[in-house]
Amino acid sequence: MSKELKRLGIDEYLERLGSGAPTPGGGAAAALCSAQGAALVMMVANHTIGKPKYAEFEELNKDILSEAEVLMKSLTDGIDNDAEAFGEVSRAYGMAKSFSDIQIDRVSAEIERLKGNGFSVDEIGDDGMTAEIIDQIEFALGEERKAAIASASVLAAEAPMMVMEDSLAALRLAATLKGRSNKNLESDIFVAARCLYAGITSAAYNVNVNLPAIERADPALASEMRQRASGIIDTANGILSDLVK
Repeated sequence: MSKELKRLGIDEYLERLGSGAPTPGGGAAAALCSAQGAALVMMVANHTIGKPKYAEFEELNKDILSEAEVLMKSLTDGIDNDAEAFGEVSRAYGMAKSFSDIQIDRVSAEIERLKGNGFSVDEIGDDGMTAEIIDQIEFALGEERKAAIASASVLAAEAPMMVMEDSLAALRLAATLKGRSNKNLESDIFVAARCLYAGITSAAYNVNVNLPAIERADPALASEMRQRASGIIDTANGILSDLVK
């Protein structure tokens, strides 16, 4: 990638998002949505700090400003983390999975590579490329590809999971600001909360889409990640419900 997505101007980013390019996609959009929510939390705190009317909440708002800034930066990093994770998944799915995917002049080298990775593949003997050797090669290629897809899918699920966790932390900050910050910006707190909630629920789709590939290799990990995502959404639902009463 020649330029980080988070460094693009708004017009260029949206043009890329709406194009046929593989990235950015839904995961990046979820991260950006939450980053805007965290930025709004910062804005509300900034418009409260230094106001005599809210002196009793001065230190609280300073702490929230500091925490929200860290979260905003992490969430903007999430825009590119999603793109990188998607690239790894794409490369894994693009790996050779059958004998026909190997260049003829690379068969011997491929056999040696597979043997070096612990697979049982016979050397090409006087009988040439037998059906048995082809089957051995295809089995090894398939196992390698499945392992690579599972590994890449873990990273592709962890990226939006981090967005969910950061967004939940920022949502807690937004809720804390209500009644303890500049009352003229209360509507911005609600907008921040909605952006953060949208980021959480949107990122959850990107977690869930990777779980089937993870589950085939590690059912326990897939179950744990599913429960983490579900727990974050449940907590966010409770916070948002209390906030908008």
